[in-house]
Amino acid sequence: MKTIKLLLAGLVLPAGFVSALTFGSLSQSNATPSRVERPFVVEIYSADGNVEKTISGVSYETDSYLIAEKLGASPVRADKFTAFPEIRMNIGSKITLYRSPMILLIDGKNKTEIRSWSKTVGELLLEQNIDLASEDKIAPPLDTEIADGSQIKITRVAIAHIDKLTDIEFKTINKNDNTLDKGKTRVEQKGLKGQKKLTYEIRREDGVEVARRLINTEIVTKAIDQITIIGTKPVITGWCKYNDLVLDASIKNGIDPDRVCALMRKESNGNADSVSGGGHLGLFQYTEGFWADASAKAGYSGASWDNAKAQIYTTAWALTHGYAGRWAGTFK
Repeated sequence: MKTIKLLLAGLVLPAGFVSALTFGSLSQSNATPSRVERPFVVEIYSADGNVEKTISGVSYETDSYLIAEKLGASPVRADKFTAFPEIRMNIGSKITLYRSPMILLIDGKNKTEIRSWSKTVGELLLEQNIDLASEDKIAPPLDTEIADGSQIKITRVAIAHIDKLTDIEFKTINKNDNTLDKGKTRVEQKGLKGQKKLTYEIRREDGVEVARRLINTEIVTKAIDQITIIGTKPVITGWCKYNDLVLDASIKNGIDPDRVCALMRKESNGNADSVSGGGHLGLFQYTEGFWADASAKAGYSGASWDNAKAQIYTTAWALTHGYAGRWAGTFK
């Protein structure tokens, strides 16, 4: 009994613990030693090194963790313990509980509170069997020292390639055809859309797409151009006289036959023998001097002004060779 009291002398134990121990040890001679309740004091240090509180009580447990749990210290498995005298001596002990630092780990979208004595971020990941892929990001860096309250953020990065098919619009090529009446068209070759495959590199962080980059374009099928034939052959769309002559003269001189017809209607209403009060002659009302000059240049030298063909071909030539102003108000 003297030895027991000496061992407990350095402990701050509740009053009556020694007598309770004496009573329990002497009066329960037939009890199994490990089931005998003994007095304990648990001094708790927070993770920052300060004394949090001290609690006391009795327990028959022989494990520091279980004793601290029994006395209401709310330990976790990562906490550290020391005991004096050693618990196995069955005389009661002072247990010192060192709270383990709490680290908040945010891994992608998951948040976990981890108790650990790891010194750096890298040590913690190794301890917890947490692997980082080559593209993953972590903050702070692996060699950063950590302490109670530290926060570690792992951003899980995934790189994926996706293919997307898209249409290639065809082009429309127009070709003039002087054998097809003006105003008419026909499709010589029908256009068809092509297809191309676009390959994108997609970057996702914690499942959310943050970047997309086009890395390849492949033509799957080429587009086929549409070829449309546009008629340019002059046609007469309104009233006219001497249609065949007007049409042929217009084609040879590159002029719209409707313009020639409109001038004819205005000047003579299609009367090749028309003579105005002012002495203007024929279908297009020439003066004698202008007719002689223009008809000779047009290749009808000596032709009579009342020759319908000569007037039509001469006028088509004159209108396209700088003489349109002679018919002021109709052509310029």
